Amino acid sequence: MKDRKKIGQIYEALPKLNCGLCGFTNCGQFARAVVEGRASPFGCQQNPWSGYRISQIIGVKVPASSYQFQPASVPKAGLPPWPKALREELRGLSQTADDILVRIEKLAQR
Repeated sequence: MKDRKKIGQIYEALPKLNCGLCGFTNCGQFARAVVEGRASPFGCQQNPWSGYRISQIIGVKVPASSYQFQPASVPKAGLPPWPKALREELRGLSQTADDILVRIEKLAQR
């Protein structure tokens, strides 16, 4: 029952567009995968910021003081490690996101 509540809370934190960019058919499947440890809380491509709220729901602490990519500590559920090419692509995307956030922060300070 506890998992169903978390799935519902995660679903409510998502944009509910069912776009599939996270790798799942719909937001409900993504929410279930996060609770089961099969997906990162930051997997929503439509609203990556929802990952912070989702991390709170599942009890994963993510530092908010830095824009550096900090992968959430989620149980692996017996899945093999990510391929090297995917890890490198994620690092590159993370750096791009960091650069954009720094630019936004500089614009806000003007």
